[in-house]
Amino acid sequence: MSVLYCTIPHFTAALARRHHPDWMTEPLVLIGPEERVFGVSAEAAACGVATGMTARMAQVHCPEAHLLDADLARCRAEQEALFQLLEKASSRVEPHGWGAAYVDLGDLVRGHADAVTFCGEVGRAVRQELGEALQPALGWDSSKFTAQAAARRTPPGRLRAVDAVRERGFLKPLPVSLLPLAGDTLQRLCFLGLRSLGQYAALPQAAVWQQFGRAGMVAHRCARGEDDRPIVPRWQAPHLAAEVEFETPLVERARLVAALRHLVSPLLAELRGNLQACGQVCLTVRFEDGSARERARAFLFPVADEERVVRAMDQLLAGMSWQAAATALVVSLAQIQDVVAEQLTLFPLEDEHATRLQEVERYLAARFGPSFKAGRLRQAVMAQPGAPLAEWRIGWREGEKA
Repeated sequence: MSVLYCTIPHFTAALARRHHPDWMTEPLVLIGPEERVFGVSAEAAACGVATGMTARMAQVHCPEAHLLDADLARCRAEQEALFQLLEKASSRVEPHGWGAAYVDLGDLVRGHADAVTFCGEVGRAVRQELGEALQPALGWDSSKFTAQAAARRTPPGRLRAVDAVRERGFLKPLPVSLLPLAGDTLQRLCFLGLRSLGQYAALPQAAVWQQFGRAGMVAHRCARGEDDRPIVPRWQAPHLAAEVEFETPLVERARLVAALRHLVSPLLAELRGNLQACGQVCLTVRFEDGSARERARAFLFPVADEERVVRAMDQLLAGMSWQAAATALVVSLAQIQDVVAEQLTLFPLEDEHATRLQEVERYLAARFGPSFKAGRLRQAVMAQPGAPLAEWRIGWREGEKA
């Protein structure tokens, strides 16, 4: 397989800058529905602003940032324009979050030299059509994960093509935060002292299965450069569905929500096991009088979290007009795609970590005055890297005096 990964870093902020060039050097935070962060610029991200934060928390992290209302319609239109451009190069394009996609080049390229030339032409076409502000970063390899990792470790306007013989060497020093694993799993890897893909790849498969299950095994193959997941184009996008009929029609909302949770739980577990998420949930309710109601909810970012999906379906139920008791429920998960790793610097370098701690201490000292003593924050360190038990490897160090 020959895979091109195309991503426009900080897509939504880059789009805003294209229409307002005077914001090119200003930290930007785009606010979406529910007053939460939808997109950030590189400058705001460096201050710790992340998607999903409240607007107030974003201001705390980056007081000098410009907070703007996100233009979702424009973002979707430009996203579609990007996909259509890529589909001119190959019909097999799989979306992967905002401003990013996999492209299956198939037999269009033969070898490293052909890939560099072809991918360079694709990058120029994207830049010419979408503008200099939306320059893509490109990665090429024979597998999805390595191509994605190459693109995400490459500045905008550049291409990194990874030879098959150098694939493991390229992946080995990269942080495990590139893996699209759940936050609690990444935290466990941190506690175990596993910070690089090379360390994770070196684990025995039996241990990975026992500790991290099916999703961990998929991630293990990715870390070893053995990712065999196919590229699924938009026109072949799969969906998962489940249905239940009630012997006795129901009207109590709590029982309906419980039934929905029972329906959707195994579907989401399957997605998480494949390192996938859904971008849309559809709910159909059939009623005792023969009528039916259908509602759908699209997510700004693909999700596989059970609580979020159940909450969305509960809201869909609340928005329906009820004239009779429910006799059946049908749930469908659509727009399924690979999970996007949202945080690429989960384990910062020691110097960077210390600097951020000192910044937090200074902020707390300014906020609370003499009641806060500088140096009270502690840092986690690898006290005994070779210790046989994980809890022996980690120690604590008192924070530096500000």
